[in-house]
Parts: sequence; C-alpha cells; structure tokens
Amino acid sequence: MAFEKGNKLGKGRPKKADEEKVNIIFLNALKQLYKKDTDDEAKTSFVIELAGSQRGQLFIAEHLFGKPKEKIDVTTNGDNLQTIINLGSGVKPTD
Repeated sequence: MAFEKGNKLGKGRPKKADEEKVNIIFLNALKQLYKKDTDDEAKTSFVIELAGSQRGQLFIAEHLFGKPKEKIDVTTNGDNLQTIINLGSGVKPTD
C-alpha cells in the first residue's frame, strides 16, 4: 500500500475485521483456559478471576467508571507570580 494523502503505513485505527479476529482468538483462548462452552461463560470466569486481586479490581473499576483525572498542584508557595517569572524588563515589579 502506498502513501495516500499524507497518511503513513501502520498508523491509525486497525480495521474492524482485524479487531474482530483478535477478539475471536482471545475468546477461544479463554474458553479453553476455563473449559467453558460459551463466550459469555468464559468472559464471566475471566472477570471473576481478575476481581480476585487488588490490581484486577482497580483495572475493572477504571474500565467501568473511567480513570480518575490526575491533578497537578501548581502553586507559587506564597510568592508573587511576577517575581517568579522573568518578564525580561530587568525591573522587579516591587521596585
């Protein structure tokens, strides 16, 4: 496949057929691992085992409820913001 309209090879979202193929492979592996007959039984067994560890519980919670937003506390520790940032004037704002 050649470059088209600035797009590069291997970039972007995978094709739907590729995603479905990977899902089928994983579902078959889960069915064999847990010795289950249906996809839903295999998925349920996987989630139950995953929920048995603290990291698994965290993974499930992040996917069900969304990962909490990370906040960065940026403070000036009481200093005047203008004295921290060099504005290039060569004169302190307090002068």
